[in-house]
Amino acid sequence: MKIIKNTRKDLEIKAAQLIAKKIIQYSKTQEKVVLGIVGGASILGILSLLKHQKIPWHKVHIFILDERLVDLDSPQSNYKNLYDNLIEYLTKQHLLPNQNAHPYIYFNFPVEQGIEAYKKELREISHHFDIVLLSSGEDGHVAALFPNHDSIINPSESYIYTDNAPKMPKKRISASRKLLEKSKTALLLFFNETKKQAYQNFLNKEFSIIDCPAKLVNEIKDSYVFTDVG
Repeated sequence: MKIIKNTRKDLEIKAAQLIAKKIIQYSKTQEKVVLGIVGGASILGILSLLKHQKIPWHKVHIFILDERLVDLDSPQSNYKNLYDNLIEYLTKQHLLPNQNAHPYIYFNFPVEQGIEAYKKELREISHHFDIVLLSSGEDGHVAALFPNHDSIINPSESYIYTDNAPKMPKKRISASRKLLEKSKTALLLFFNETKKQAYQNFLNKEFSIIDCPAKLVNEIKDSYVFTDVG
């Protein structure tokens, strides 16, 4: 695990360049490269910069790592955030095929049915993510895996559902701990002073992954932490 400190602007540039580098690297030996991305404001600068990287997008499949159970056009949708800031541009420029963007579709059918469909969608392409872009919450959560909560101890190998998330909205889906830990490469962001305590918890050896889910990147051999906090 490598920790990279600098200003947020510089870190966003370095993160976008790293993602591009890893996609190019994996695409040389793979027909498909799976990129998993979380929601949230911390990733927006990186998404904007990715538009201008020379990336073989036709080989890339983009999955959402966590999602609220809302319609895709809802302002609360993580996928909408991702679509508006990256996917729409890539598809309109004919760089990313429409079928390579994978939203979690939520309608009023049983949640289990939706999760099984999304698991299958990922499984048909790969059994793991090649690259994950993660951002820590103020409490050290990543995706929808929360500290000392059912979500972080769920033994699933794929996506999970929680209806009692500590943050609103309570109903969410998430890549499980085990699924994230199978990733080849992970980028983890601690941006803004509001994440200072989470970063300190991340560095604290007395904290476990259960206490600070962001620490799961330590289980991923090729992992990078980007932070602009002390």
